[in-house]
Amino acid sequence: MKKRSMPWVGFAAEVPEDSGKEVLESLGLIVIKAVGIVEIKTGRGWVKFRLYEVEGEVEGVAASLAKVLGVPALESGPHLVLGEVSARLWDEGARVAFPDGSSEVIALYTYDGFLDVRMPTTNVKGLKATILVGGKTYELPLNLSDLIEIYSKGQKALEKVEKTATVYGLEKIISKEALEELRRREAEVRIEVDYETGFVLVKEGAKMRVVPLREYFVELLYRGDIEQARKMLDDAPDVAKRGLLEAVREEYRTLKELGDEDRAKTILEVAEKLGLQL
Repeated sequence: MKKRSMPWVGFAAEVPEDSGKEVLESLGLIVIKAVGIVEIKTGRGWVKFRLYEVEGEVEGVAASLAKVLGVPALESGPHLVLGEVSARLWDEGARVAFPDGSSEVIALYTYDGFLDVRMPTTNVKGLKATILVGGKTYELPLNLSDLIEIYSKGQKALEKVEKTATVYGLEKIISKEALEELRRREAEVRIEVDYETGFVLVKEGAKMRVVPLREYFVELLYRGDIEQARKMLDDAPDVAKRGLLEAVREEYRTLKELGDEDRAKTILEVAEKLGLQL
């Protein structure tokens, strides 16, 4: 998991945005973008901050901002990583400075380098959790389109999401709307396999689609649906069974030729679980 590339600075939300940004620029910082308004739990209670991603040296900026603006201010960057990055589990902190010269360090995010998850701590409201899957960062909880995209990345990607949900809780990883839609779709899907013609009839509610048997079987492997794939193999007559095995071998060879090692590995691992020799 990569740490955030740009540091953050902020000042109490009561300060007009233009006035605060002028002070940031006077301190030699370049404002890249506004992160938004977040609430942070300090030793003096919850404080709302206007937060900005900036370019420049931020160490010591919070104290300067607090002094000039006369309100609480914060800084967050590489100098405030709490814990050992090599341990693959650490916190990213923020230094909150007050006009009276006092300050405190507060953990904003916990980084889980094992699952590539970035989770806000209970000290902050308004920051999004994220997960890195297949080279792309997704905001948590995942919506339905996110899940569909992750599904297309193969079994390994799905297993990562499942493991993350087990560790952090399903409601934090997958949105309520996505879960309800998935359950609805699952309840409505019906499969009819015709081994003689080599086609599968998939009924999804009022919709129907016909998929070649070999194509559907490979689709099951990508989804990691071992139970359904095994049932299809067990029920298939010998000729159809040989055809399914050949379809998997062709898919595996094609992926290897294209250099798509991740998807090839997914096919190989699931095939091995089914007892198929590629």
